[in-house]
Amino acid sequence: MNVPNYVPDQLEVPGNVAEQIYPLRMAFVKRVTLRHFVSISVIGLVSRLKFPALSLTEAIVVVVSLLLALELSRIVLRGKRIEANISTAVLPLVMASMGCLMQRLSGLGWPVWALLVGPLAAVIYSALCGRDYSFVGNYCLSVIASSVAIAAVGVQEHSSRQTVALGLVLNATYLFYVIYDLASIQSRRRIGEEWAAVTDLYRDVFNFSGYIRRVILHWQKHKIWNLTRT
Repeated sequence: MNVPNYVPDQLEVPGNVAEQIYPLRMAFVKRVTLRHFVSISVIGLVSRLKFPALSLTEAIVVVVSLLLALELSRIVLRGKRIEANISTAVLPLVMASMGCLMQRLSGLGWPVWALLVGPLAAVIYSALCGRDYSFVGNYCLSVIASSVAIAAVGVQEHSSRQTVALGLVLNATYLFYVIYDLASIQSRRRIGEEWAAVTDLYRDVFNFSGYIRRVILHWQKHKIWNLTRT
């Protein structure tokens, strides 16, 4: 009896990175890791600029609307080269809108600067690991190094324990999401679509709704829980 998986297989596009040989896959992962750090650094720089008088709610609406529009375009154009081009072209708008949002959150006392530390540690790991890249190793070593750095900055700046704790939680959570999603992106992107993959790292936060629906449909199709009970 062939028992199906509890979760559906990942969506794939023809010629995706996951189908390539190991050196090409790891080179892609490292390029996306570096480009993601560049993008989040730009977001940090943009957050230092002056923006129109947008409230926090308005900034959230702009970011969410833009990412949902990108999500819809990917659903409609999945696997087509034009989708990757659109994602790459819209990335500057994503960075600008998220820079505005980060500025508003920073004004409320959120340690959003901590979101830069984990991706930097991931870049350093990717540069030093050579051919022995590991997603689990990347997360574990990067979260340890970045947590120490965030705590040290907090002590240096005389930040409250609550602020340091929030920075540590934001860093660990965001780093886990990025590295986990980066592993998944290999099946949805091709070599040469690194900047589109960076856009994926921002918009994939909305994937959970579609993924939950796919899981439910998968369970219904294969009668997963019926098989488990019997």
